[in-house]
Amino acid sequence: MLTGSRVARFAPACVATVALAAGWACAVPSDRPALDENDLETVAVGQPADSILRPDEDVQERRAPEAALRGRIPGAFPDRFPVPDASTVVDFGDVAAEEGEPVTAEYVRLLLPLGAPDAREWLLREAQAAGWRATLGESMTFRRGEEWVEVTIEPGATPGNSAARFEYAKP
Repeated sequence: MLTGSRVARFAPACVATVALAAGWACAVPSDRPALDENDLETVAVGQPADSILRPDEDVQERRAPEAALRGRIPGAFPDRFPVPDASTVVDFGDVAAEEGEPVTAEYVRLLLPLGAPDAREWLLREAQAAGWRATLGESMTFRRGEEWVEVTIEPGATPGNSAARFEYAKP
């Protein structure tokens, strides 16, 4: 263990040793020649990458046709019931039944690429052309044989879009 008097004698010896080592490191000549700031190192490079490209041999992008519907409509949604192209499925599930009663209907919510008035007009025109009879009100109810679809359309969050809820019978 170092006592106070030993530390007093030991500390100056350490400082002197460190100073001597630092001075010696600075005095050692370097093997590398000093570089001039204006001299640049010469490096061999290959052929430029774009010199081998040929536009006539370029593979052209081929886009797939736009999907008619983004997402998948679940369950028993009636076949051949019209849905505007580029609609997006945002929610789906069972329609809540009375307590103790079995679930008899499902719903799907779609974001439509049409404003609410245009979506309503489009749906009415296309559904009737596909053989569905319409009953109009706050919501529209379409029937064809035993099948039915009730549609409620609301304005979307952005101009030119709307949100629609389709309820239909569950098998």
